[in-house]
Amino acid sequence: MAAAFEPTARRTVGVRDIPVVLVAPRRLFRRVEDVGAYGWPLTILLTAVTLIGFATVETGLIGLEVDRRVAERIAAIESEQRDVIERSALRELYAQAAKVGEFEKLLLRIGVVAAEPLRALGAVLLIAAVLYGAVALTGRKVEWHTLLTICVYASFIDVLRLLMKLTLMLRHGSLDVHTSLSPLVRMVTDTESARGIEAAVWSGLLSAVDPFVIWFWLVVIVGLATTAQLRGWRAWGTCALCWLAGAGLRCGLTVATAHA
Repeated sequence: MAAAFEPTARRTVGVRDIPVVLVAPRRLFRRVEDVGAYGWPLTILLTAVTLIGFATVETGLIGLEVDRRVAERIAAIESEQRDVIERSALRELYAQAAKVGEFEKLLLRIGVVAAEPLRALGAVLLIAAVLYGAVALTGRKVEWHTLLTICVYASFIDVLRLLMKLTLMLRHGSLDVHTSLSPLVRMVTDTESARGIEAAVWSGLLSAVDPFVIWFWLVVIVGLATTAQLRGWRAWGTCALCWLAGAGLRCGLTVATAHA
């Protein structure tokens, strides 16, 4: 009879709960405990990001995009240097442009296959570390495994973003696709203005207005509140600052690329 009154062990989160974070995050985070239950979900997250990278390479769009750039460079060389240098030197410039193009293809392929999973892992660890500091400042007991679990499960929203980008790439036959509002800059400015520093700043800032990014931070806020790590304005304020910091970082990268 005594065994009948023993408490039943509650199942913590696992792989089967990955879809739950997309539709009912509060129900998922109610079962989160301060244990390392995020191992397999993290592995699946990184594997999914890597497979999307391989799929992007297999579309052949990277080769087509770089070949287009090489053709534009060769056309510019042809128009600027045709009557200035000898034909042999011109052919050498063409060959150099082609070699640069092959190197760009290699870098882009490495970027989508290897760098993207590293970016995903780094984002999970960095956001969890920032949240750790925010919780510690409140004087509340910090649960590191809980924060990591929240970030890992919320990051599956980024997998949906990558899948959407892949779909848009296939639909439009181009790598230059976005899920944010950053393309609005090119729609409201002419071609020359869109290449300026001011346009790059606006493009970087508008990249934060992305439904998937906003969805991610809303899920993190739900996780923080449900697990009682951060609640109310502290959760909203911390995540808003992280969102703005991410926008600033993307803005800086966009400006640096435009300036280069």
